[in-house]
Amino acid sequence: MSGTGADMLARIAIASDRLDVNANGVLTVGGVAATALVAEFGSPLAVSVERTILDNHARIARAFRARWDGPVEILFSFKSNNNLAIRALLSRAGAGGDCFGEAELRATLAMGTPPERVALNGSDKSPELIRLAMEKGVAINVDGEEELAFIERAHAETGRRARVNLRLKVLPAALDRYMNGSALKHGTGVESARRAKWGFTQPRSLEILKSLHASPAVELLGFSCHIGHLSTDPQAFAAIAGAFGEAVLSLSRQTGFVPTVLDIGGGWAREREPEQRGAEVAPVPVEDQVEAALAALKAAIAPLGAVPALWAEPGRYIVGNGQLLLATVGAVKSDAGLVWAHVDVSTNNLPRIETGGFWHHILPADRMHDPYDATVQVVGGTCFRSVLGADRCLPALARGDLVAILDTGMYAEVFANQFNGIPRPAGVLVGEEGAVELIRQAETIDDVFARHVVPPRFARNHEE
Repeated sequence: MSGTGADMLARIAIASDRLDVNANGVLTVGGVAATALVAEFGSPLAVSVERTILDNHARIARAFRARWDGPVEILFSFKSNNNLAIRALLSRAGAGGDCFGEAELRATLAMGTPPERVALNGSDKSPELIRLAMEKGVAINVDGEEELAFIERAHAETGRRARVNLRLKVLPAALDRYMNGSALKHGTGVESARRAKWGFTQPRSLEILKSLHASPAVELLGFSCHIGHLSTDPQAFAAIAGAFGEAVLSLSRQTGFVPTVLDIGGGWAREREPEQRGAEVAPVPVEDQVEAALAALKAAIAPLGAVPALWAEPGRYIVGNGQLLLATVGAVKSDAGLVWAHVDVSTNNLPRIETGGFWHHILPADRMHDPYDATVQVVGGTCFRSVLGADRCLPALARGDLVAILDTGMYAEVFANQFNGIPRPAGVLVGEEGAVELIRQAETIDDVFARHVVPPRFARNHEE
């Protein structure tokens, strides 16, 4: 239990963090004191850091471009964090877009992402969504048997052709040995991939590829395959990328179609990951993951004699450590040999703690120089257990103290809910030189119930 929050931060820091501790023992985020942020914008508060997000995007882009001989596009996975300001920031930085569904597609385009650098994913696309994608000129990663019929119908009505990749399902036996962290809940690597609803195995994909290749409604680009976040081991990425390349080569030889695009999806691991459930996993630089994956892919497709453009769809890597949650301590309760410190966020705000076993570092944001001298259960105030951090070493927390929950940039706000009628918090973006801008308004109680409709017959009789 020795050490302080400052000591912990020094141990877990990664290169793109913009976290520090000032002389008063207060955590600073992008150069701004956590206490000042809460004083201005309230608690709880989601704080995103512009420079961290941009640095992560630039680093993964460099990693791919340095290891691939053809063009590379980084398509930000909007599902990981759908804040419009962050999407606009990344569009300005040159990131394309990975979209799932109409809302993500429209928002991605509205924030300035060029349509030719956007891919639409999903295994249940409607005819209306297919038509919209064709009208906008975005690529469609075909992942359903009906999609070609929808494409041909829209082509007949509009004259537009669909830009298409075919999504493949690969099942490399070697994947089993690399599973760790939250991915274990899906079973072994191969079984997890087999049961996932996405992609087509080679026998089925061959039939669909022939139909796509022959259709005048289709501009066939290539293939997609989502690597997915199954492991931090570079060889896991190599196993999937290599199997993807082998499938591409086989399909090309059987049909004569040579792809001009290969989309290898997302799942790229960061050095500090809530997804690992607190397990001691050696941090792996993204460059090592990309090196292993692309070496295997290049070796597999070498007989094609051509180098397709490469698309990748990182989300969590870009935004994961680009945001943290600030929360204020409320009631502190001691009994049964335990201490519970309630804070004003809960697993409403971080539901992946309960659904995916995520494990987030929690720092004493306004007491970073105080010694860790207590074991605390950090909990939210809902009527569920809402355990944000069990048995955490921290200073003895008291009402009014401030804590910071790290690495909430991915799958936090997009999964957040309003259980117990609790409004969701505001979000801010810390920009260059400490400028702070509101990027999400805090909800009110009225907002929680704004879409509810009470039939007139249930209305109270105010005359009684």
